[in-house]
Amino acid sequence: MKLVSVNVSMPKTVDHLGRRVSTGIYNEPVTSRVMVRKLNLDGDGQADLTVHGGVYKAVYVYDLDNIRYWQQALGREDLGYGHFGENLTVEGMPDDQIHIGDVFRIGGALLEVTQPRLPCFKLEMKMDLPGFSRQFITSGRLGFYFRVLEVGEVGAGDSIERIQIGPEKITVWELARLYFFDYYNQEKIRRLLRIPALPPDWSRVFEEILVSAGEKGKKRKTPERAWKGFRNFIVDRKVSESQTIKSFYLVPEDGEPLPIYMPGQFLTFRLSIPGHPKPVIRNYSLSECPCHAEYYRVTIKREEPSEDPEIISGSNYFHDLVEPGTRLQVAASRGDFFLNPQEKTPVALISGGVGLTPMISMLNAIVDSGKNRPTWFVHGTRNGIHHAMCKHMRRTAAENDNITVHIRYSQPRPEDVKGRDYDSTGHVSDDLLKELLPNKDMDYYLCGPPPFMNSMMKGLWEWGVPESRIRFELFGPAALLQEGTRPRRRKNKKAAEEKAYEIVFSESGITAKWDPEYENLLDFAEDQGVFPDFSCRSGICHSC
Repeated sequence: MKLVSVNVSMPKTVDHLGRRVSTGIYNEPVTSRVMVRKLNLDGDGQADLTVHGGVYKAVYVYDLDNIRYWQQALGREDLGYGHFGENLTVEGMPDDQIHIGDVFRIGGALLEVTQPRLPCFKLEMKMDLPGFSRQFITSGRLGFYFRVLEVGEVGAGDSIERIQIGPEKITVWELARLYFFDYYNQEKIRRLLRIPALPPDWSRVFEEILVSAGEKGKKRKTPERAWKGFRNFIVDRKVSESQTIKSFYLVPEDGEPLPIYMPGQFLTFRLSIPGHPKPVIRNYSLSECPCHAEYYRVTIKREEPSEDPEIISGSNYFHDLVEPGTRLQVAASRGDFFLNPQEKTPVALISGGVGLTPMISMLNAIVDSGKNRPTWFVHGTRNGIHHAMCKHMRRTAAENDNITVHIRYSQPRPEDVKGRDYDSTGHVSDDLLKELLPNKDMDYYLCGPPPFMNSMMKGLWEWGVPESRIRFELFGPAALLQEGTRPRRRKNKKAAEEKAYEIVFSESGITAKWDPEYENLLDFAEDQGVFPDFSCRSGICHSC
């Protein structure tokens, strides 16, 4: 193992999507030896200390092999030392071979591995690749942080010696997988929590996941992991929430306990829609608190039929053909847009239209947690025809002093009563938030259609809300957050132009010839009986 390059920079301000962003990601190599101190390297600084820097993120490390990988994968020749914001470019330290708690000697410094890097929008900005964060995460090439046990000088060419192997031998990539994809793996989470080097904020996150899963005192019987592939569920109830929105209560056909999920996540359905020879995949947010162990609930708005004949309406299928007793194939909950109900930080849940469904799940989970977390639930819709769960929102606010609900109608009808059905007229905006919220110092969760999201994101940015405190789910690709952009449909190649590829699924041992009629490998895999984990199809992976 060797130190290839030392890279530093001080924060600077750049233009990004029409606004000014301060960042320290533009690191450049230095030729001299550099002193590594408890909080950073000499000559290096971080712009946003709420998410960067500090004792447990003093030094960011990235392996040379990762840079070579991205050069080839992206066809880029401009990815040099420091391009990913790393302080130390190293050789021989891949994420799947470095453990949390490993201790290394580099030059005069003694350093301990604490955590993987979680990318933010600034990496996408530096790479000039919208949506790159998801690609970065799924690659398993995140890099990691050191905390400084002993200060000292380091320089390019220094050898790297592993002094101590971390307890439990959980690698950097294994920790990242636990956080992003494998958070039902309670046994490994318990092992992780035994590692002294794990930073306190990571410990809290995983402790709360265990609490949510029934690890500490809950009586609920919870499976260790979510199921693989699709599982049969029976529709137990179908309830009208408004003239255009219905809720569907689902119970497992096999009667086995339901895995816990995080409020805000969604279910994936494989629908057999009459007139369509292949199954149709659709995602719908869970709209109930995870505390209900006996059922799942999704709440679906009937959408207007598309003028594009290739777009199949799953919502109309649910509204018209799905009744109590209908059997549905359902994949386990997933999605990285979720709220941790154990947190106590004030939170604003802001939604437009049917974007309220994950927010209802979050609201109910906050109430169920008993934490009395200050919560503002702000929802905008056209009028009472489209407004779902009004009575539930009002009752929740009346029964809980920490909950404030405000409903805004853009086009109220004569029969809609102000003060009962809605509170104000117009569109939800940052001006409304400034009137309702005591200050901007809180976490923000946004969900709704692109125009709503454009307006809210721009308003929060201009108000000075840090990017790190805004989480969102978008109905469509992330490019829609940029004014004037439109999603583009990829044109399929003609079958005659496709080669007869053979696909090998290594873990299952299944081999199949590629069928060019499929639009993507995931659909093809599932029809072969292979059900890989995925985060696409959700509208939140930002790379559609």
